[in-house]
Amino acid sequence: MKYSQKQNRDARGFTLLELMVAMTITIVLVLLTLVITGTAIDAWKAARTEIRAAGQAKIMLNALGRDLESLVTRMGNNDVQWLIATSTSGQIGPPSEESPNAVQLTFFTSASDRYNGNAGSREKLDGDGPNRNSDIGGDISAVSYELDFVDPVFGSQSNRFATFVLYRNLLDPDETYAGVTGEKNLEQAFRNRAGGNELADLMCENVFEFTVTFVVTYRDVDGQVKTTKLPVMASNPQGGGQEVIKSFAVNGTGLAPNQNTSSQYAGGRISAVELSITVLTDEGVSILKRSPFRNDNERALFIEKNGYRYSRSVTIPQG
Repeated sequence: MKYSQKQNRDARGFTLLELMVAMTITIVLVLLTLVITGTAIDAWKAARTEIRAAGQAKIMLNALGRDLESLVTRMGNNDVQWLIATSTSGQIGPPSEESPNAVQLTFFTSASDRYNGNAGSREKLDGDGPNRNSDIGGDISAVSYELDFVDPVFGSQSNRFATFVLYRNLLDPDETYAGVTGEKNLEQAFRNRAGGNELADLMCENVFEFTVTFVVTYRDVDGQVKTTKLPVMASNPQGGGQEVIKSFAVNGTGLAPNQNTSSQYAGGRISAVELSITVLTDEGVSILKRSPFRNDNERALFIEKNGYRYSRSVTIPQG
């Protein structure tokens, strides 16, 4: 009988207090695990987003840099327009939250990927026409970079799938010679020649802002050599004391900021071009579509939190 009572005492369960303490410890450990896991996932998403944005920006800036390094101009009192950069505001983007600066840049270049990468080949290739993508002897192409707000897959401006997309379109030399060279309005001539395919190759998604700054070396009225920066922007940003222009052209007669062919920079030259883009996260683009900002400060904080800024300076070879 005594043995049986001892066995029953040894087999008793946990008390309510012990169970509560164990449950509390378990809940704390689970919550800590969830917090650590959530933080790790957020960090992984942020790193993945930044790597994706940096990868796209690098491809775009490198391509534009290579094209600018092969920039072709011919000065000598001709009426030909060799480069044109124009900025638009209030047109590219969802209603009430358009891009603050969307530059379209069109110029002539000796691109290495002309003829679809078959430069130097005289072999007839398959495609549209007997000599499609085969080199027929030309080496100067017209190229255009343009920012738009469209569906990157189908090109539709449906608000559901649309995003800020930077495109590059390269015309082969034969197309360039046929309808773009020798024109006074390069931008319009390019559009006419490219037809409905002026937005051809997607370079980078979620580009909220695209700015091009020309570094110009010129002589002032006293004959002294000076260097200045001329950013192509739709409007002067708040707090910016720098001179900005809405368009910049290189004509056969000289440089023409804001289409002014007799400015103090007309006889100068482009020594470098500074490129700048702001890439938003996918979540940032979604927020931009849903909720417009109440003021510029709110917009600046949003971009700081949801955007990445990339830049590159390209030295222009002097002939």
